[in-house]
Amino acid sequence: MGWHMDNKVDDIPSISGYIIASVLTQFLALMFFFLSLAGFMTGSVIGGVILVVLGGLCEFLFVKMIQKILFWKKKEKECISQAPEEAVFADSLYRNDGDSFETARRLYCEQHGKKAGKLTGEDENIIWQYTYGDFAYLLMWVIDNGFYRPYKDYDEDQAEEAKAEIAKIRKREALPTDFLNDFGGFFMEDEVARKARGFVKEYRAGSFLDDVRAFAKDNLGTELYGFPFRWEDYDAFKPKIDEAYKKYQEDKSQPEK
Repeated sequence: MGWHMDNKVDDIPSISGYIIASVLTQFLALMFFFLSLAGFMTGSVIGGVILVVLGGLCEFLFVKMIQKILFWKKKEKECISQAPEEAVFADSLYRNDGDSFETARRLYCEQHGKKAGKLTGEDENIIWQYTYGDFAYLLMWVIDNGFYRPYKDYDEDQAEEAKAEIAKIRKREALPTDFLNDFGGFFMEDEVARKARGFVKEYRAGSFLDDVRAFAKDNLGTELYGFPFRWEDYDAFKPKIDEAYKKYQEDKSQPEK
């Protein structure tokens, strides 16, 4: 899946290296042409021909690199003009760019007596599960309570795919961290039903992380980003979210003073 990441301008290759290489290539081409001219003037015909060929080859490479630079510049402009900002940034409820990966890896290595330079692909997949510890319980609560809605800009196939994966998670045949991983660490505000959206946004921005930190310390003996998602842990934490939701509803039902 991963649709939220499809329009990222960051996917366009960096062209700074090609600009430098093209300048150097053009410099070499001119140098070879001047040397070939000097060779012909001094009677070194064979040397002059070789230098002309080398200069021509460098000029050919220069033209190809310029074509690539122009192509990528055009592609970059298309991505900027076509990418809907709100689909990537404007209404994201959660966005994980991997900033927590270093912390998660350190904690994982400490827990399992491993060194960062010797981790396997399986180790790194588990570490990515750790990095979603700052949202996974809340996402599961949304799914558990039937508050998930497919993102508004999905086409029919994408919406059906999302619904199918959410159904698997509700049956506990897949993890909420799998869902986050499939979508590149993005979760959008309007993927939460309006009934619960205000609460989820407020709780996420408020005491949720403090609650998770306290739970991890008291129940798991670790810190934030130091644990994978486990069903028994979620079941133990879920009453905390239920309590916060109940209080939110009670506060909203009180008449304004």
